Amino acid sequence: MDRYLDRDGARLRWRLEGAGPALVLLHGWALDLGSWDAVVPYLARNFTVLRFDRRGFGLSAGQPDIQRNVEDLVALLEAAGMASAAVLGMSQGARFAIHFALRCPESTSALLLDGAPEIEAESELPLDDYRQLLESSGAAALRQQILAHPLMQLHTADASARAALRDSVGRYLGLDLLHPATRAHAPDLRRIGCPTLVFNGSLDSEARREAGMQLQSAITGAARIELPGAGHLAMLDQPEAYAHAVAEFVRAHCKESNADGR
Repeated sequence: MDRYLDRDGARLRWRLEGAGPALVLLHGWALDLGSWDAVVPYLARNFTVLRFDRRGFGLSAGQPDIQRNVEDLVALLEAAGMASAAVLGMSQGARFAIHFALRCPESTSALLLDGAPEIEAESELPLDDYRQLLESSGAAALRQQILAHPLMQLHTADASARAALRDSVGRYLGLDLLHPATRAHAPDLRRIGCPTLVFNGSLDSEARREAGMQLQSAITGAARIELPGAGHLAMLDQPEAYAHAVAEFVRAHCKESNADGR
């Protein structure tokens, strides 16, 4: 069930599902909380799962702003009654997860980075071209182009996973292209002290797998795995295996996070 939180010029859509230790899911670029639909039923067996649309994405109002994402998540954790959580960021959401872990280490029991891009770069996304397309042809044309990008290609024939991807991208308005926010300073990855798992689908792009290896090298003690048969959207390609890998890592490395509120 959708919930909404009004704060600092934005109305944030969020959901809370399942029971157990707290787990936060941070969606990737051009996506929203619906991109997690295939995997949440598996994750919710072991975790209390908090997912939300970042401001300006999906059904959340407000202007996209990476500087405010961390404060938004702090407010949502409070609303959910979570003192700390394992934080899983997918693609661009992995960058958000890193900034959260560095600014709020006491609230981060574990860090999971899925398909992360290079730090503070998006070399595989032609953002200037997308901005021009949005301005000249509108949001529908932009969404069609995004769905054709190699990173958005699914390796599953599951109709519900494909529908979840189409629906999630279908809510993207391109506000971050029209109103680009100032990028945050590149984080000092040496300061990350919580258990960290870096992972990719085995069929993810070469650039993303290389970025994952670089993250593992830069974060002290980080583990890294690849999920067989999954591409960049591993949570849609292999949701059961994805959930198993997440649960196995969190169980092995973390004490139970607080999840005492709904």
